[in-house]
Amino acid sequence: MRSARPPLSVGIVGCGLIGHKRAQSLGTQDTLLGATDPAPGRSSELVGVHGGRVCADIEELLALEPDVVVIAATHDQLAPLSERVLGAGAHVLVEKPAGLGTGQVERLIRAADASGRRVKVGFNHRFHPALAELAAEVHSGVHGELMHLRARYGHGGRIGYDREWRAQPERSGGGELIDQGMHLLDLTHWLAGPLPLHSALLRTHFWDTPVEDNAALILGETDDRTAAWAMLHVSWTEWKNLFSVEVYCRTAKLQVDGLVGSYGAQRLRIYHMSPGLGPPELEEHSYGEKDLSWATEWEHFAAAIESGAPLLGGLEDARYAWARVEDAYASAAPYAEMRSTVPS
Repeated sequence: MRSARPPLSVGIVGCGLIGHKRAQSLGTQDTLLGATDPAPGRSSELVGVHGGRVCADIEELLALEPDVVVIAATHDQLAPLSERVLGAGAHVLVEKPAGLGTGQVERLIRAADASGRRVKVGFNHRFHPALAELAAEVHSGVHGELMHLRARYGHGGRIGYDREWRAQPERSGGGELIDQGMHLLDLTHWLAGPLPLHSALLRTHFWDTPVEDNAALILGETDDRTAAWAMLHVSWTEWKNLFSVEVYCRTAKLQVDGLVGSYGAQRLRIYHMSPGLGPPELEEHSYGEKDLSWATEWEHFAAAIESGAPLLGGLEDARYAWARVEDAYASAAPYAEMRSTVPS
C-alpha cells in the first residue's frame, strides 16, 4: 500500500549491510536512482537487488539530482559527505553518529540551516514498536514522573573484529560507546531529557584495540536528590546478544527486551504498582519477529520532508549524545589520549 505522500528519488552512499537495509525500506512509490561505494562490487550488488545506477562516486550520484541521499559510510565520512549533499540541494539521512564529534555535528547543523534542507540521523531504535510504545507510555504521565532508567546493549563481535574500521579511532571516533552506546544515549535523551554525565567507566577487556570494548555510564545531576538519572552499559563482550531497557516511573516499571533477530523477539512489559505496593499487576505486549524500524523511520522522514514536522532523531539529538560520549572519554585518561588522534 502506498502512503499518502509524494514520491522521493533517492541515492545511497555506502552499500554495506545498512545501505541494503535503507534501500529495502524505501516506500513503494520512491525511486532509487543510484548508489556508490568505494569497495568494488558493492554498489553493483545493491542496485542489482534494488534498482538504480552504479555511480563511480558521489559527484556522479548527485548529478542524478536525487531528492534525498542516504549516507551509510564509515564514521569519518558521514559529516563531510552530508555537507556535500546539502550543498547540492538534497535532503540527507545520515547514519548515527553523524560525524566524529560535536564539532562536526555542529558544522553539519549550520550547513543544514544554510541549505534549507532536512537532515535525519539514523536513530532507528526509536522506531521499534515496543520502544515507541514505551516512550508514549512514559511521556503520557499516566505512570507518574520518570525516576530512573537502566539500559543494557551488547554483542560479542566476530573473528577479526579488532581489525575492522570500528576499532580504528581515526575512522570510528571511538569504540562500543559510539557503536551501540549512541543508541542508548539517544533513547535516554528521548525518555528522560538531556541528563548530564555523572560518571563513566571504560574498559578494553578482550579485543586488542585502542578503543573501549565496554562502557558503563551514570547520567544525572550530582546535587539534586530527586532528579531523574540513568545507568547504561554497552559491551562488545556480551557473548549472547542482549538489548534491555527498564524505566522506573512513580507507579509502574516499564521494560523492553529484544530487538528481533539475534537479540530475540521484542516485548514490552508494564508492571503496574498497586496503592499498597506488593506484587505488581503485569501487562504484556509482543511484537513479532519482523524488524519494522527501518521502514517506519523512513516513512517518518519522508512525511517530515513534506510537512516540515519535527524529526524524531535529528542533529540536535546527535549533538547531545556526542557531548556525553566526549565527556566520558575526557574523564578517562587512556581514552582521552585515544580521542586526541581523531580528526576534528
